[in-house]
Amino acid sequence: MKARLEGRADGPTNMARDLVLLSESHDGWFARVYDWDGAWVTLGRFQKAEDTLLPGAPVRWVARPTGGRAVLHGHDVTLGIAVQYRALGLADGTRDLRSVYRAVVRPLAQGLTSAGLPAVLAEDRTPEGLPKLVADCFAATSPNDIVSPLTGLKVCGCALRLYDSAVLLQASVPIGPPRVDPSLVFAQPAPECSTGLDRATFAAALTEQLSWALETALPVNL
Repeated sequence: MKARLEGRADGPTNMARDLVLLSESHDGWFARVYDWDGAWVTLGRFQKAEDTLLPGAPVRWVARPTGGRAVLHGHDVTLGIAVQYRALGLADGTRDLRSVYRAVVRPLAQGLTSAGLPAVLAEDRTPEGLPKLVADCFAATSPNDIVSPLTGLKVCGCALRLYDSAVLLQASVPIGPPRVDPSLVFAQPAPECSTGLDRATFAAALTEQLSWALETALPVNL
């Protein structure tokens, strides 16, 4: 049950490394905190580039193994988390997406808060509006999102996929101004949500605090 801090890589490499977490999580939880070699967009596994990105968007893209909406990377700290269902107190055959999601993201929100970025599930706070049918992950908020407890704005985008014995969560925390203007990428881009945190300091703190949060995450009876 640990998290490791990694450096920069391109889109296909980062996605492949996240998938490797599934085999590394044999003892419960395993996570990686990482960066990108420039501006990238990850598309949810059910999205198509031609339907999601503006024509001529000046950014490279890669498909994620998880679902959800598109995420613009390069100005964020990104995470991959894999956890065996038995570490959540769930039988391998359990496929309750909502329960699995909540059990995985609560330690993540705890780690973010401990690393200096206050975060809660939106359902633990009064939601600000309803989800929108837009391509950009950060342009809409739902009760399952990780948000600021003060403003209700999304501070971390998450996407999930259930596998046979484990679940993979991929998450993005914007901390600086985008490297590419989002209005050149998405038809309805999210407002800038930079936290102003120092990337290296925050990534190191998040890695340490996430390791602690995963170690203390007890199996739950959902």
